Amino acid sequence: MNRDYEQIAEKFWSMRQKPGEEANRDRLFRDDQILHAHLEKEIESRLDGVRTVLDAGGGTGRFSVWLAQKGIQVTHLDISLPMLEKARERAEEAGVAGRIEFVHGRLTELAAYREGQFDLVISLDAPISYTYPKHEEVIRELIRVSARSVVFCVSSRLGGYPGHFGTASKKPFLVDEQDPDTAMRWYVREWEQREKWRPDFARADELLETGLFADPDTVYEQMKNGGTPWPVTYSFRPEELKALFDAEGLREVRLAGPGALARTLPGEALRMLMETPEYRAAFLERCYRFDSEPSVCGMGYCSLVASGSKG
Repeated sequence: MNRDYEQIAEKFWSMRQKPGEEANRDRLFRDDQILHAHLEKEIESRLDGVRTVLDAGGGTGRFSVWLAQKGIQVTHLDISLPMLEKARERAEEAGVAGRIEFVHGRLTELAAYREGQFDLVISLDAPISYTYPKHEEVIRELIRVSARSVVFCVSSRLGGYPGHFGTASKKPFLVDEQDPDTAMRWYVREWEQREKWRPDFARADELLETGLFADPDTVYEQMKNGGTPWPVTYSFRPEELKALFDAEGLREVRLAGPGALARTLPGEALRMLMETPEYRAAFLERCYRFDSEPSVCGMGYCSLVASGSKG
């Protein structure tokens, strides 16, 4: 049966509270702060000579606005109209709306863009993973429309696997558990109900084998019945992503798992390192270096980052 799983992602990311939650991630979660810092550093390493960028699945403009502030012309593509509205609002507040073109569309529908149309193509915070079962095709298309380089952030299979064995994995990353944001309240409730949690070993094994957090057809039926479940998500192994890059002829390929170092630390140590001004920059620099080690890149908190150059 041919089902449009992207409908689930469009419905989920168009929920009323989602643009606000996304815009607040850096305030709410230390893992997002670490991921954001890593992605900025990785993108900056690919910016030489870049004048145009496609931000594919750009959400609320987390990186589009930042790049436009550098004088770059950005095409900001997203499946969610509310996300686009929030991104446009942020661009206007930053005074860079004139350097960003906002496009409502899907990552699976890039045929209108010509080969090499953009100097740099970025797709961050896992939108590629929400295009299952077309995720490999989407990666090839995103590489096709890039002239110089790409930076992608996808869901990590090995990084997400430990989450099946307890509810506490996010706890050390919560900045302020009293924050009224709806996303924070969700994680606090999850922690408060931890005694009711039971492991699902079969589901964990399925993730490791298939890369899917849940059965796609079950999730689709939940959506068709009026629910707003988490989108069908395909999670990559590092070697799988590397093979796709190699097959497209990319050079200087780098992979990383942001959060690999941070997740090994006790919550109080992580808080001190992230909130003490004289420690923060030095710690984030070492996160970048450690998390980019080949032996740990699959064990980032939830994300796998890959970048490469063409030509």
